[in-house]
Amino acid sequence: MRICSIGECMVELNSSKHNSYNLTFAGDTGNTAVYLSRLGAKTYYLTSIGKDKLSNRMEEFLQKEKISNKFIFKNPKKNIGLYLIENNKFGERNFYYWRSDSAAKYLFDNIKINSFVKLFNNINVVYFSGITLSIYNDRNLQRFYNFIKLLKKNNTTICIDINARLTNWKSKEYAVKILKKFIKISDMLFFTEEDLKILKIKNVNLFVKNNTNKKSLKVYRKGNGQVTVFSANESRKFNLQLNKKVIDTTGCGDAFNASFIYNYFKKNNIKNSVLLSHKLAKKVAFNKGALIPKKLFKKKDFEK
Repeated sequence: MRICSIGECMVELNSSKHNSYNLTFAGDTGNTAVYLSRLGAKTYYLTSIGKDKLSNRMEEFLQKEKISNKFIFKNPKKNIGLYLIENNKFGERNFYYWRSDSAAKYLFDNIKINSFVKLFNNINVVYFSGITLSIYNDRNLQRFYNFIKLLKKNNTTICIDINARLTNWKSKEYAVKILKKFIKISDMLFFTEEDLKILKIKNVNLFVKNNTNKKSLKVYRKGNGQVTVFSANESRKFNLQLNKKVIDTTGCGDAFNASFIYNYFKKNNIKNSVLLSHKLAKKVAFNKGALIPKKLFKKKDFEK
C-alpha cells in the first residue's frame, strides 16, 4: 500500500519535569504518517516547510521514520508552525498554537493541479483531516478540493478525519460548510462525538446514510471505548476496554486511524482492524507526547 498523508507537521513542545519542555515534531496527519510508516506502509507526506534549521530537522526526522520527502516542498520565505501541549492530571490536553503564517498554509499557492495530480498515479490512498482544511485560505481550499476530486476520479481512496478544531477556523459556520463539502467525497471517514456536535448532527445513523456509498466506510469513536463502524450494508459496534491510567491522550486518534487504515487495506476484517487500532491507541495514551519512542514500538504487536 502506498499512502500520502496531507497536512502540517509542526514543532511540538511538550511539558516535562522541572519547568522544561521536550522538543519534537508532530501534528495530526504527521503523527498518522509516522505510525503508517512504522506499520509497514510506503508513506509519503504532502506539505510545505521552510529552509530554516528547524525545517531541516523536521525533514530529517521524517526521513528517519522512512517517510518519503517526494512531496515536501520548501518555501524560503516561511517557517514551520509550533504548538505547545500542557496536560492536566487526567492526561487531557490544552493546545497553544503559533502557526498563523506557517509554510504549510501556502502549499497550494503555485501548484498546477492537473499536472501535479499525475505524480500521484501510484498512490493508493490519501489521508487528511479537518485541521488540514483549516489552514488553507479560500482560494487554496478550492484548489485542494479540485485536487482531491481528480484523485478520486483516478480511483485513489480518500480517507478523512473530521477532527474539527474550531480555534483554527475563521468561524464555526464556515468550518461546518467546508467540512460537509469534503465529507461528501470521502471513502473512509473518521469522526467523534465532538465532531458531530460541532457539525450539529443529532442523528448519527441519518448522517451516515446520507454520506455513504457502496464502498465507503465510516468509523465513529464515541468515547468511553465505544467504536462503531458503518459500511453500506451494516454497522458493527465495539465496546473496548480503556487504560486504567492515562498519561497523555495526544495522538491517540491519529494512531488509531493509522492502524485502522493499514490493517483494513491489508485485508484484515473490520473486527481485527478495530482491535489492533485500539491496542495501538492505548499504547500511545500510556506515553508522553503524540509519538511512542521507536524503541518501544514493536510492529508485530499491532498487526495480524
